[in-house]
Amino acid sequence: MSDIESRATVTVPSSSYPKGNVIGLYGLLGGVVGGLILFLYLAIGLSIDIGIPLRDSLLFVKVAPAFILLGFFGGLLPALLAGYIVSKFKIYFNSVAKVIPLFIIGFMSTFSFVVWFMIGDGSVNSSMTSDVLFCCNGGVSAIITGWFILPSHK
Repeated sequence: MSDIESRATVTVPSSSYPKGNVIGLYGLLGGVVGGLILFLYLAIGLSIDIGIPLRDSLLFVKVAPAFILLGFFGGLLPALLAGYIVSKFKIYFNSVAKVIPLFIIGFMSTFSFVVWFMIGDGSVNSSMTSDVLFCCNGGVSAIITGWFILPSHK
């Protein structure tokens, strides 16, 4: 193999971007990943705060499926919106530089639904710190989901 062949890049036509797969898999897995992130955050935080060692707490294992299910249903619409935006921009996960746009897309899609529910419930006086952390959870979930789902240039 010559030196020129090893440095060649593959150009993917724009029509072969898997939009349907990206939107569908973001919708299926985005909320689940977000629920797992919340579960790990609460499990570690409670074990540190209360003093329960993780190896002795069977309760955390019993509660994990509930967080996964709640994460799926609670994060379904924001994850679908994030998947739609990612597929509209045709983002490929081929470098670490793609992490920032994925985080912003996940953060903003979660933020839009948080604001929508806050206005719908009339609870605009909620804690801003928890809302921002919840939106950061959506951003990190978009990154992790994109890491597994998005196509990459070879």
